Order: sequence, then C-alpha cells, then structure tokens
Amino acid sequence: MGRVTDTVATVNSTIRTVLATVVLFFLGGTGWVVYDKVTRDQRELQMAQDQLTLAQSQLGDAEQQIVGLEGDLQVAGEQIDRLETSLRLLKMDQRLARLDIVDQTTDQQGMVQTTVRFHELTPDGEPVGDPREFTVDGDVVYLDNWVVKFEDEFVEQAHLQRGTSLALFRRIFGEQQKPADGFALDQVGLLPQAYARGGQPSEFEQQIWDEFWTFANDREKAREKGIRAAHGEAVSIKAEKGRSYRIVLRASDGLSIVPIDGE
Repeated sequence: MGRVTDTVATVNSTIRTVLATVVLFFLGGTGWVVYDKVTRDQRELQMAQDQLTLAQSQLGDAEQQIVGLEGDLQVAGEQIDRLETSLRLLKMDQRLARLDIVDQTTDQQGMVQTTVRFHELTPDGEPVGDPREFTVDGDVVYLDNWVVKFEDEFVEQAHLQRGTSLALFRRIFGEQQKPADGFALDQVGLLPQAYARGGQPSEFEQQIWDEFWTFANDREKAREKGIRAAHGEAVSIKAEKGRSYRIVLRASDGLSIVPIDGE
C-alpha cells in the first residue's frame, strides 16, 4: 500500500512539474511577445516623435524663409515705387507759355510775316501777366532761351530749388530775321514770370541768371550748384495761321514746342 502511495505521489509530482513547465513556457513566450510588441511600439513612437521634431524644425525654417522673402518683396516694392516716382519726376513737363498764331500775310515780294501772341503760363497752365503780340519775318517762328538743367538726383528727389530745369525766354524772331533783331521776352536778371514765387525770385534763382554764362563755362562752379548743363537753346515751329502751340519744359531736360489740339 505504501508503495502505491509513493508511486501516486511521484506521478503527481511529475504531472505538476510538467504543468509548471508548460505554464512557464507559455508565460515566457507570451511575455516575450508582449515585450517585443511594447518595445516595437516604443520604437515606432520615438521614430514618429523624431519625424515630428524634424518636420517642426523644417516648418520653422520655412517660416523664416517666408518672412525673409516677404521682407525682400517689401524692399523690392519700395524700390520699384521709388524708381517709378523718379522716372515720373524726370519726365514731368511744365507748361511755360502759349503761342497763338494770330495772322499771316505775304507781300508782293513773297515775304511772309507772322503775327503771334505770346503768353506765359503757370505750371498749371494758367496765364501769367498780359499777353504780348509780335510780328516776325517768315513763317518759321523761333524762341531763343537760356536753359539750366540740374543733376537727375535732384529731380528724382523733387528738390525744392533744383527739382526741375529752368528756362529764361530771351527773344522771339522769324527765320527771315537775325536773332539779334528779334523781340526781347524775359529780361536778363529777372525771374521768368512762370517761375515767380510771390512775385520775387529766390536768391538761388537770381544767382543762376545773373551768372548764367559763368555756370555755362565753369564746370566746377556748375557742379557746386548741382547744375548738369547751362546753355542757350532755340525751339521753332512752322507756324500755321489760327493754330496755337504750347512751350513745355521737361524737368530733367530742355524745352519743346507742341501744337495744342482740341482747344
């Protein structure tokens, strides 16, 4: 009986050992699976976090680049605006005078005489002073002028004193006359009516006209005043009876005479 009991005990012990082994094996395998899954998930999570960090860094760099580009665009826009303004100022024309062709006659010798009405204007085109009438020999009418042109940088900046060229109307004559036989217009030493500020020339402008030929011949002295060029200039037009013409001055250049249409 005792031997049977020992045998049963041995069998039970063996079974428990086998069961324990099986359980431990199962638990060990399951634990490894769980451990592997957890560590894999952690690695994937870390990779995702690393990618997120990289993306955020790249986004930050991109935002800085955008800010930089926006700054560049703003600067470029300001430069374009300044350039457009400068070009507009350089091309700005001032209306200085109006020339009306009152009459034209031809004598028996075929000599044409042209009667003109000369009227100085403000830059806005309003008459200044009283119009003057002259009869010149020929049908091509000349306006002889003194012109002072300033450096472009002053024109671009709309400088108060040097922001536009200056012109002094010297005389008017026809092609069949000598210039010296023409009719005087503005007086030397006096500011042209179209440039009058309160009726009086500024000290700067007065000096320009008083020393005109000095500035024309002395480049160093001209540069000290910002003068690019100072010289005589004559514009002319083959006049037609009943037509009117406008004398305009470009801010960065000289005089032009153009027909007035539709007035």
